[in-house]
Amino acid sequence: MPVYEETIQETLNLLKQKQAVGINNVIKAYELAHSLHSGQMRKDGEAYISHPVAVAYSLAKLDFDTNVVSAALLHDVVEDCGYTVKEIESNFNSTIAKIVDGVTAIECDFDSLSDEEFPKLLEGVKTYQKLISVGKENLFAFYIKFADRLHNLTTIKCFPYYKQMAKVKETENWLYPILKLLGANEFYRLIANECFKIQNYNSVDEFSKIYNKYFAYNQETYNILKEDLYLLLNKHMQISNKNLDLQKISLKPCTMLEAYEIIAETMDVKKVQEVKQSYLNKFPITKISLIFNNNRSNKDLNTFLFDFLTNHETQKIIKICGFGVEKDTKMPYIVVVDNFRNKYQLYIFTSKNYLIYRNGMTMGVDLSFVDETSAEISDKYIRIYSRSNEVFRMPENSTVLDFAFKIHKDFGFACKYAYLNDAPTKSPIYTKLSDGDKVVLEIVKDEKGICQNISQIRWIMYAKTDQAQRALVRYFENAL
Repeated sequence: MPVYEETIQETLNLLKQKQAVGINNVIKAYELAHSLHSGQMRKDGEAYISHPVAVAYSLAKLDFDTNVVSAALLHDVVEDCGYTVKEIESNFNSTIAKIVDGVTAIECDFDSLSDEEFPKLLEGVKTYQKLISVGKENLFAFYIKFADRLHNLTTIKCFPYYKQMAKVKETENWLYPILKLLGANEFYRLIANECFKIQNYNSVDEFSKIYNKYFAYNQETYNILKEDLYLLLNKHMQISNKNLDLQKISLKPCTMLEAYEIIAETMDVKKVQEVKQSYLNKFPITKISLIFNNNRSNKDLNTFLFDFLTNHETQKIIKICGFGVEKDTKMPYIVVVDNFRNKYQLYIFTSKNYLIYRNGMTMGVDLSFVDETSAEISDKYIRIYSRSNEVFRMPENSTVLDFAFKIHKDFGFACKYAYLNDAPTKSPIYTKLSDGDKVVLEIVKDEKGICQNISQIRWIMYAKTDQAQRALVRYFENAL
């Protein structure tokens, strides 16, 4: 049985377990997509239907309804198969049709571009202008796009590395701000993790192996801990006469990026890459979420949680050893440790708040203020790699020109263009850089190897860092 058939069955099973309404639409959407995509193959060699099925499964796991899951299965049939939005509305419903319309790509096919055409992909904004415009009326279009991008990033290795980095750049420039705006925490952490792995594939390989071994080794410990916690929580509720209706205990690893960043807070980044597997239990890199029914206030739940954690029976398996706050969501957690000295981030939620924490606000969000021509974020620093792989920290909106001035003032004035991430195409000096970019500068020199000043006054507009702007302003003040 092909993997995608197993995945669609798992998707249907998830929906049946939740007694979702509209499962017949999901089955019909899968059959239609399977028929329309018949014979189409992805660049990684898989049948094309595996992609919409993976997108649908991601959304079903996050408790999206059958309209969204159906739209996920159909999200490429308009662009790739000639099926129309009107046909979708006629054969399904207007909600599914609107979602599919919102995510129907109008960008050029990513792999069909020639090396000369490829840079234009990063300059075009029409796809995202449409996405933001439609998303203002139908937020679920965004979530299809998030799941679509996540699967594409996880299957991107068949592309040349410079194209992988270009897709990362596009993701950072356009999807990150929307993810943060909606508070789509789960998609953000998964997408950011894939971008991190692509950007750092050659420098965190050893850490990746250690990370995977650590969680594989502890899987049995996690299963036992979940069982013990579930039993103890229910026992404590009976003893304390608290009917809080424990619905679920979610125990899962932090992503590799999250684990890496937690460890890097207390030790040099280079040492993180060489950290021993046994050392990982010193850090809270696994998350436990206790999820209760909505009929209690956060105050009641927090009081109950601390009472539970300080109970003698509980302390036989887990103890409080600190507190923390998530970097991106600002969500507080309790650091606890088990008998094997593994540390965890412990959260407590109502089912409603857990859904919002994980998926964000899918209703009632005002997007009228979002600029449809740019969705950039700032006030961050990025890592840029030189020709010799030396790492430079620069403000997030830095350009090729800023990097040239960062290397040396003479290079700034003599920079003609750059090659990014080993791509064969030239990137202009005004090209904005992204975290993890490798930049090889093309510098104009005379026959003696001396840098030649080729700067023009408009370069002041290309410079985003104070260092580059000051150098250019001073030069042209003296020249005029």
